[in-house]
Formats: sequence, structure tokens, C-alpha cells
Amino acid sequence: MHIFIKLAATTIGVACTTASAYFLVDEKKRYGVLFAANIAQTPNDNSNDLIKLDQQSLSCPIRSSERWNWNWDGRHQDMNKTRVVRHIYLIRHGQYQTKTKIENEKQLTELGNEQADWAGRALAESNISFTRLVQSGLIRAIQTATIINKHLRFNKVEQDIDLNEGFPFLPEPAGRFIDDIAKGRLELETERMERVFHRYIHRPFPNQTEDSHELIICHANVIRYFVCRALQIPADAWLRFNLFHCSITHLVCTFDGRVICYGIGDVGHIPQERRSYV
Repeated sequence: MHIFIKLAATTIGVACTTASAYFLVDEKKRYGVLFAANIAQTPNDNSNDLIKLDQQSLSCPIRSSERWNWNWDGRHQDMNKTRVVRHIYLIRHGQYQTKTKIENEKQLTELGNEQADWAGRALAESNISFTRLVQSGLIRAIQTATIINKHLRFNKVEQDIDLNEGFPFLPEPAGRFIDDIAKGRLELETERMERVFHRYIHRPFPNQTEDSHELIICHANVIRYFVCRALQIPADAWLRFNLFHCSITHLVCTFDGRVICYGIGDVGHIPQERRSYV
């Protein structure tokens, strides 16, 4: 049975125009009889509730303030001609001890060890030929990388202290962070974050002949900042999303300067009841 579903968009603000669209949907063909029946039984939507809102105050979709910068990594003139890509997997460390101010005591909890093991198993079972493993210099990342590497068996694990956790950029909204920075309780480390971002996030080298798959075990703030910078999203947006422990964020850098995010904070490899982010 075919039915028409009417979608009406009420005028929102001066920049948004009234629009309506009709879509022909064959529920039996696309969704099956049971799902079609569920559609028929769904209560009326709350579209009329929009009338109660201050329509002048509702936001509209916005475009990027700047066009895509094809030379964002400073390597456009050395563009690889072989069309290879770099796959970069940013993995947050496992849950760790937080009731201490001594860095070397911030070691993985029992749960954190389990999370790292699940991540390692998932990476090994993916049958991807990973080409590089890098860890930050903090104990929780080192322990996470060690457990993951039990499944991957890298002969060489690189360590980079520039990947250590830090406060990359003043977020928007800034909240209490403005006072923390002004009073010296918090240090902005944008220079270091920029340095390490360009060290690891860039298009393939001109002499690269095959796709690469690189693993970086680091920290939530670093990963979120990298994602914003790589996708050319305003850097002050980094605190607007969160990452579970041992989640996997997958970026792809193409030969011509495109960056595609295949997933942010994927934790499908960790059972629901064993996930954590603090």
C-alpha cells in the first residue's frame, strides 16, 4: 500500500523559507508489514508545538565561514600522484586511577585493562595490516598500548611526549576555564598541540606507494582537538563531544588533501556495561 507522507517545515527566522515536500513511501516493500503497522499506530507528532516557540529565536543551518583549505597541511605542492591514503586510528587509553596528582600513579584500573584488551582483540580481528603504533608518554597510554600490542605484535612501538594530555584551546562555551587560565590553574598548550597535530595528521608522503594504517594511543583532549583541526571545524568546538575509554576514532587523509572521518569514539568492541569515560 502506498501512502503520502507530508513533511511541512514552518518558517523559522528571516533566513529560513517555508517548504513542504511529499514523499511516496511503500512501507510493505521497504520496511515490511509489521513496521508499516507501527507507523499507522504512531501518535500524532508534536509539530504544532513549534507554534509555542519564539520562532525568531530559533537557529538556522549555517555554512562554513571559510572554504576548505586544500593546503591545510602545507603539503599540497608535494601531492602524492599514486592516490594512496593514510588511515589514522586515534585510540583513547583505558580507564585509569584519577584520585592522585602524580602522573605515574595514574595507572589503568582493572576495567581499563579489560577495555584495552577488547580494543586489541578488535584491531587484531579486523585483519587490517597496521603499519605503525605510537603511544604518548603518560603511563595510562603506555599501559594501554602494551596490552593492545599483545594482539598486534609490533616489534617497535614509538613514544611521543607531545601526545601527552593537555588543554589544547579555549573552548566555546568557555565556562569556568577562563578563570582557571587567568588564575594560572590551567595552561593553554595550543602550540604543542599544533606541533603534534601536523606531525601525525597530514596527507600521504610523495613517496608512499601503499595505503597506511597507523595507530596512535593517546588522550581525549588530544583526539578531540585533532578531529576538529583535521575536519577544519573551529578549534573551540573540541569540548562539545566526549570519548569513551579505549574508543577508536578513524580519520582518513587522501592524497589530494581531503579528510574523511569514518567514525568518532567507536566502542562497539566493548560491552555496554563495561564502557566508561571518566
